[in-house]
Amino acid sequence: MIRLGRIADLFAKHPVSVSKKDADDKDKDVDKATNKKTIAIITSSILHEGNAALKNTLIGLCVLPIGIAFFWLFANSLHLTEAGTIGGLPALIHALIVMEIALLPLLYYMIKDGAAAIRKGGRIRALIGKFNNKKQKDLDKNWISFETYNFFIVRDWTPFWTLSATSSADIMAEDKMLVKEVEAVEKHVKAKSSSPDEVVLKKDAAGDLETVAKMSNLEGYREFVYFVFNFIAFYGYLLGIIVYYYDQEGEKQPDFVRNLKLGYSNADADWGGNFAGDMMWTLEPIAILVFPLIFKRIVQSSSVGKTKTD
Repeated sequence: MIRLGRIADLFAKHPVSVSKKDADDKDKDVDKATNKKTIAIITSSILHEGNAALKNTLIGLCVLPIGIAFFWLFANSLHLTEAGTIGGLPALIHALIVMEIALLPLLYYMIKDGAAAIRKGGRIRALIGKFNNKKQKDLDKNWISFETYNFFIVRDWTPFWTLSATSSADIMAEDKMLVKEVEAVEKHVKAKSSSPDEVVLKKDAAGDLETVAKMSNLEGYREFVYFVFNFIAFYGYLLGIIVYYYDQEGEKQPDFVRNLKLGYSNADADWGGNFAGDMMWTLEPIAILVFPLIFKRIVQSSSVGKTKTD
């Protein structure tokens, strides 16, 4: 996030003059339009990465206390808390409370990221339908955007300020790297804009984008599966906290406590909730390892089927 802040400051100081301008008078309009599109693309990229960096920071701040609290869960599996060591049962309950609080934002992001991935797949398919086999002269003159630049002009564009880019450049070199990056974007945008008879999205590229859309949808569904795992774990561990503070049985407990326990006794709710939480957080790592293999097979089989059909 600190690096993105520096890049944003550098770009804000001279967004127009950051690249070289040596065009003739007759090309000034073209250069002006190209520069405007370049500024929009770079700005959108920085904002996109800034949002991603902020989200990852928040997720990291939530995962850290969950990882620390896992120590007490592990100790409880070895029955150390029952012996009164490392704080005993109260320390375990406090660790569970910390985990529950930290897990809430993660549940929110699982739903949000899953929905965003599915929407992305839908947008890609919409773009395929709009640009497939279309020439630039048949499209709106402002068709080049951050999204279309990533999909149609420079696939998987990763400037040096992105999270996925690997760069060892120091702070002093960032200004020069920004200039080179902007010049590269301008070059690609100008080259694409100066070819009105060129087909924007050819058949092979459309097939590749269809694969990207399918993978994005699968990743969205995966996030929803993770949400189910973690919500069950959240609910299960919550029961242990509830029965600890409301340890009386029957009518002496508030109605919401009895409803949360689904009619079970304190002992059964505590044991069942702990078992459900442990089971879900055992299955989740397995799913994390297996899903990429499953997705690869699904995408490959669909690609082979589509090739045979064509």
